[in-house]
Amino acid sequence: MNQFPIFVDAGKGHVAAMLTVPEAEPRGLVVSLAGTGRVNVIGSTLCAHLSRRVAERGLASVRLDYSGVGDSPGHVSSWTPSDVGEAVCQARAVLAESMEILGVTRFAVVGTCYGTRVALSLVPDRQCVGAVCLALPILDYGGFSRVTRKVGQRKAFSALRSNPLVRRLTNPLRSSVRARRPAAPVVAAFDCLERSRITFLYGQDPWEDHYDRQVQDVLDRLLAALPPERRGRFELRMLPWGPLTTFDILSPADKEAVLEVVVPLVCATFEEVGCLPAAVGAA
Repeated sequence: MNQFPIFVDAGKGHVAAMLTVPEAEPRGLVVSLAGTGRVNVIGSTLCAHLSRRVAERGLASVRLDYSGVGDSPGHVSSWTPSDVGEAVCQARAVLAESMEILGVTRFAVVGTCYGTRVALSLVPDRQCVGAVCLALPILDYGGFSRVTRKVGQRKAFSALRSNPLVRRLTNPLRSSVRARRPAAPVVAAFDCLERSRITFLYGQDPWEDHYDRQVQDVLDRLLAALPPERRGRFELRMLPWGPLTTFDILSPADKEAVLEVVVPLVCATFEEVGCLPAAVGAA
């Protein structure tokens, strides 16, 4: 296996990425998209581990630092899963450059948390064969929730929010204005199940991985609206390790266990559609 960095023009600046290439000619490309945690020689710890594992199976991979993170210059004012437009543009630029360098025509995407929204935005590309999403935020929330998430780290707001009386007054308001709808990239990706294989993974303490009863209900409704053959290309797994949003700080044994699930799923996306296993569906 060989690794080499590339710097890609993403429109508003350059993005640092790392290509990992197997010894033989690669049979496809895996785009690995981190969450918003720590970086590890471009990309997250999961991205770095995954690149080596898929190279052993004949697949090239590319991981990147979003603008303003790690080795990519720039500035990030806030991170919100509902607003991944800039990150998607950066990922598309890195994807196009990598496919041209390698001469491959198919790719799969792997994402964690924030990176899953970026990953699913790439699935509608006709050259995408599938996606594996760890700790995907399924739902988009309303304006009140977005505001509190953005300013929630400010000391004054945090102190106010921790006041029991204020919480009793605002909790009913939060419930009434919170949107109950799936994110647009999730819906668009489900429309691609006729040619792509998609897997959602959530870990132990699933509520910390954005999975709860409301998410389950939304997924059930989305799946019920699909023809059986499309439902057969979607899988949801609840893993006994995690939470997956904090993969970087899991124990070495738990990291290895998660990778032993993720790597075969990624490789399976490159199989012929007719050879895909039967449906597992959402529990």
